[in-house]
Parts: sequence; structure tokens; C-alpha cells
Amino acid sequence: MNRNLSETGNYSFDDYEYGPVIVVRGSFKGRIGELDDTEKRRGCVYFAGFGISSKYALLPMSYLRSPNTRDLLQRYEALWRSLTAYLENSLQGDARIDALQEMAYVSNILSNRMFDAQFMTLHKGLSVFLSHSSSDKTFVRGLAVDLAALGHTPWLDEWEILGGESIPTRISEGIESSDVILVVLSTNSISSKWVENEWQVKHWDEISTRRVAVIPILLESCEIPTLLRVKRYIDFRGDYSIALQDLARTLKGHSSHKGARES
Repeated sequence: MNRNLSETGNYSFDDYEYGPVIVVRGSFKGRIGELDDTEKRRGCVYFAGFGISSKYALLPMSYLRSPNTRDLLQRYEALWRSLTAYLENSLQGDARIDALQEMAYVSNILSNRMFDAQFMTLHKGLSVFLSHSSSDKTFVRGLAVDLAALGHTPWLDEWEILGGESIPTRISEGIESSDVILVVLSTNSISSKWVENEWQVKHWDEISTRRVAVIPILLESCEIPTLLRVKRYIDFRGDYSIALQDLARTLKGHSSHKGARES
């Protein structure tokens, strides 16, 4: 089974025999579970790792899709809040056990995908440098995981710079070796000289080579730098899944152009 991201930017499978899914409509909306089997356009979903719980729901396949990293992080946070004893409406009894099982399942998926993103990247797509403010690290870390699942190689400082190494030197190497830079635009990043210097280096390469090397990612409404205003940005201010689909198509297009130039 293939659990990588599909070209649409959602995690997908070669078939729908089993694997993690998120429920996108109906009474179970938002829950994440293991799809065990399908029959007549309905899927058997366990909201815990297979074999952990005997409880399941039979849901229309149209209610299901594969979860991206944002889905997993949001569900983990929601489960954590529902299990925190001092918060109002903390779950009790069987509902608490069910939530604990689902939380363990979601945590395991996140851990595996984080490991794969850092150590098991397939290197079939583009080398992508993530230029961002440290204040946006949570978003960028999740995006890096999804980029790796798409088959690209994300360059993220916390993954690439080892203790004792020169930060400016390693960043310079990362920029030089990258095919594209994703500039994550936010109120924090547009005031960062580090971020400005990173993407501007690639911007001048873009002008000289006449190929796209800088792609703006709009994380929140902010004053877009003058040199980037003529570019179409990928808008992550709304639905993450839709924006990820847009980014997936964009990178696929640039990857195809790269392949054509190299052939």
C-alpha cells in the first residue's frame, strides 16, 4: 500500500483495503481511524490501531479521505484537550478510553511520518528550502512532513544543521543546492532579515536563469514584499488541505520542467 501524498496533496492509497483515514462529514466528522476493509462503497473504520479496539463504524467511502499532517496535529490537540482532567467537559468512562486509544493511534502515525520525512525521503522530486520565521516553526514542520510525503526533499534548518556547525554556512549550502525556495509569509517573517536574505539570493538566480525559484506561501495576511507581489502565492490562510493541493500541483509542474531541462 502506498501511504505517500497523492498529486492532489492528500495522503492516499493504491487501493482502499486499509490505512489511516479522517472522517470529513457525518456524526464522526474529525475523527481519525484505521480503515480495515471496504464493501459496497462503505468502509469499516476502527478509531484506534487495528486489533486494539473491537469498536468500529461502517461509513460511506465518500465520508473518508487520507489525513495530512495538519489533520493529525489538530486531532491530537483536540483529543489532548478532551482528556485533560482540569478542563471543562473532560471525557470520562468508556468515552475516555476510546479517546486515549485514538490519541495513541494518531501519535504513532505522526511519529512515523516525522521519521520518514527526515530519514526516508525518496528524493524523486524537488529539493525545497523552507524560508521562514522561527515563530512559524510548527506550521513549517508539518508542511515539511507533507512535502517529503509528496516525494520532495525539504530543507529544514532543525533537521539539517548539526550541533557545532556554522549556521550561516549550512543555510547558504541549503539555498544553493535547492531547486526552489518556499517563502512562508507572515507578520513575523516579513520583518526578519534572515528570511529576506534567504529568498532574495534565489530571486536573483531566478532572474538570471528565467525559471521559477521562489514560491510565496501566505500563512497570514501581511504586507507582501515588493519583489514578491507580482507572483501568485499559495494561500494557506484558509483550508490547509486545499492549499496543500495547490502547492502539490505547483511543485509537480516545476518538477516536470526540471526533468525536461535535464533530459
